[in-house]
Amino acid sequence: MTARLVSVINMKGGVGKSTTTIGLAETLAVHHKARVLVIDLDPQTNASIMLAGPDKWNELHENERTLDFYFEAYALQEKPKPFKSLVEAKVSDLKGKPDIALVASAPEFRTIERDLIETFVKRQFHIDAIQKWICERFAQGFRTVLKDFDYILVDCPPGISLFAEAALIAADAIVVPSIPDYVSRLGLITFRRRALRMINEKRGGQSLLMVLATKYEEDMALHRSEAALLKENLGSAMFDVRIPQIQDIARAAEWSDTQRTFDQKYGAGAPIIRALGDEFLAKMALAPAL
Repeated sequence: MTARLVSVINMKGGVGKSTTTIGLAETLAVHHKARVLVIDLDPQTNASIMLAGPDKWNELHENERTLDFYFEAYALQEKPKPFKSLVEAKVSDLKGKPDIALVASAPEFRTIERDLIETFVKRQFHIDAIQKWICERFAQGFRTVLKDFDYILVDCPPGISLFAEAALIAADAIVVPSIPDYVSRLGLITFRRRALRMINEKRGGQSLLMVLATKYEEDMALHRSEAALLKENLGSAMFDVRIPQIQDIARAAEWSDTQRTFDQKYGAGAPIIRALGDEFLAKMALAPAL
C-alpha cells in the first residue's frame, strides 16, 4: 500500500489550517495507528513548530533539512539532498511518540519560488514549463517516501503559489478548512469554480474535495446559517464535524516540552478531533486512487 496524499489549503490565512493539519495527523496516528507524514509548505512554519517544537525546528534548519534548502539547490543548479533525508521521524509532543513524521518549512522558503522563476526565466522557460518542472520535482520527492506512510498531509500556504498548485495537482484529496462566514463562503465558491477546476484539468482526474467548518461558534446565528448553506451547497463534500472556537483546541497548537496524552493535549476538543479523523477516513474510502 502506498500513501494517500492530502493537501490542506485555503485562500485565506487565519482559518485554522495548520491546527487542522496537525489535529488530523495526530488523531490518525493515535486512534487509527496510521503512519503519517506532514509536509509543511507554508513559510510561516506553524505546522513545523507545532509538531517538532522550536528546538528541533532550529536543529533541522541548521542542518539544512528544511524545504528551502532542498529547492534552493535546484535554483542554484546544484544537486539537492535526497528528499527522504528531510524527513524527521517521531515528532509530536504526544506520549508514546505516535508514528508522525515531518518535512519542515522555513521562512526563507517564501523567496525560493521567486528565485526559481527568475532562474528559469533567464533560461527562457515559460510559466507553464516552470510549473511542470516544480510538479515533477515534487513527484520525484513524494515517490521516495510513498511506501513509508499511509497518509501524507501537506499544509499549504494561503493562496495558490506554484508550490501549492503542485501539491494540489498531486493530491488524492483536498481539505479546505473554512470559517463559516459570508466572505469565506464566497472565497470557497471561487476556489471551486476556478482554481479547483484548473487543478483537476492539470491532474487529469478529480481530487476528492472536503470542506471543514473551523472556528465555529454555535451561539452565532451567522455561523449556524452559513454552515447550513455550505452543507446545502456542498453535500457530502462538507464535513458533518465542525471544529469549534474553544480554548482547548487553540492551546493544543502550543508545543509542550512535557509529553501528554491525546486527551490531555486537546482537552474538551479531544472527542471532536477524534471524530474528525473518523469522518475523514470514511470520506477517504470514497476517494479514487489515481
